[in-house]
Amino acid sequence: MADRDDDTAIGQLVDVLEVARSLVRELTEDPLLARWMSVYRAMPDGDRETITTVLEREILGRHLSKGTEKATGSSTRVNPNARLYIRSHETEFDHRHFDFEQMRIANVRAMRVATIIRYVPGIYALFKEAVRAAMDEVDEPTREVSERLLRDVLAAIDDARAATPSEAAPEPEPENEAPASGTPPRRS
Repeated sequence: MADRDDDTAIGQLVDVLEVARSLVRELTEDPLLARWMSVYRAMPDGDRETITTVLEREILGRHLSKGTEKATGSSTRVNPNARLYIRSHETEFDHRHFDFEQMRIANVRAMRVATIIRYVPGIYALFKEAVRAAMDEVDEPTREVSERLLRDVLAAIDDARAATPSEAAPEPEPENEAPASGTPPRRS
């Protein structure tokens, strides 16, 4: 009787080892599965249930669609730009971040960064592409607010120039050229 129990235990152990070997083979021979496992391990624990449920629902929908494509004339496709996370913003602003001094400092920094962007050709070209692409991601009311703020900036520049008439305004430069001197304006 003991020999039979030993034989059963050894047989079960062999079965378990065979399954383990099969799993190891799958993990090591399929690079996408390895990536999938890596992504899953990197995922925040609290997100795993929701994301798994979303993926299960999407895969089920894809299989159903594949099964009815001919009859319905419609199909589903993979969306390579799909996102599982959305950005959310607090609805209440902390007005401490929007006082005069904070905004003044932020504007000075932005203007100094703008100088870098404008006078480094590769960065400037990329900046223009990124701004244009960003316009496709916002609605018209958001564009109108941005346009109004830009007009406010231009008005502030005109006011500053009018207040200091000793400084001559630079001649406008062609769109894609560096300034004639080859160097950006000095910071004050």
